[in-house]
Amino acid sequence: MAANRMVIPVSLLMLGAAVAFGAAAAEPRKAPPAPAAASEPASNLDFWLNQAKPAAATQGSGVAGKEPAAGSPLGAGAGEFFRDDALPGVIELSNGKLLPGGVYTTREKPWIVWAEDTKSWRRVPMLTLLSIAAVVEEERMELEWRWKGMGEPEKVFTGKKYPMRRLHWKFRLIDGSYVEGSTKGQPVWVETHGKPYGPFVLHERMKGELDQTQADLVYVKRVIISRKMMEAVIKDQEQKMDGGGVGNPAPAGK
Repeated sequence: MAANRMVIPVSLLMLGAAVAFGAAAAEPRKAPPAPAAASEPASNLDFWLNQAKPAAATQGSGVAGKEPAAGSPLGAGAGEFFRDDALPGVIELSNGKLLPGGVYTTREKPWIVWAEDTKSWRRVPMLTLLSIAAVVEEERMELEWRWKGMGEPEKVFTGKKYPMRRLHWKFRLIDGSYVEGSTKGQPVWVETHGKPYGPFVLHERMKGELDQTQADLVYVKRVIISRKMMEAVIKDQEQKMDGGGVGNPAPAGK
């Protein structure tokens, strides 16, 4: 009798455990909570800066023929141009020549601009640019002169002239804002039709040679960072070449 009383409770416990296990197995597994959605960027500029990769990660061999790297806002990547940090665009010179292709400046160096309105230096990364436009402040012909003699504070003019120009630059950024001011002679190049042209220097003051005119003192009128513009200019130049026109303009001075 005692033995029978002990068997019944154990059986009941085993039956209860089996029922509980079956219920737990039948209950569907809950999915882990979804990660919180990323906050929206405060502006387009923030978005592109977040997309940009560090310079060390984007530098490569620069060998033509590679697929464009992902994450570039303009579709330019390592291998599209010989310089892997080049962006598609067009350089327009003051003599009317258009140079389409990969536009770049000194590697790993942003544009350094003295903004007169804020009295401060601004750093403008190349990746944040839509365009750079020249603003001519003054153009004039200067007379050449020399001192009359040693220790004599009297100027003697030779009758020859040379052109002089003062200008600053207006940088338009991809978020629609502008940075306007002078630069201290930073260069820009463009790889057009597989050949690099430059450097074209963005001066704040330019001085020509004797007997030159203002037209001879060629400067960068505008830099446009745009794949659409680059492709349109290339297409136009190719059509001119097919029609017997000049489709591949030479750089200034050539």
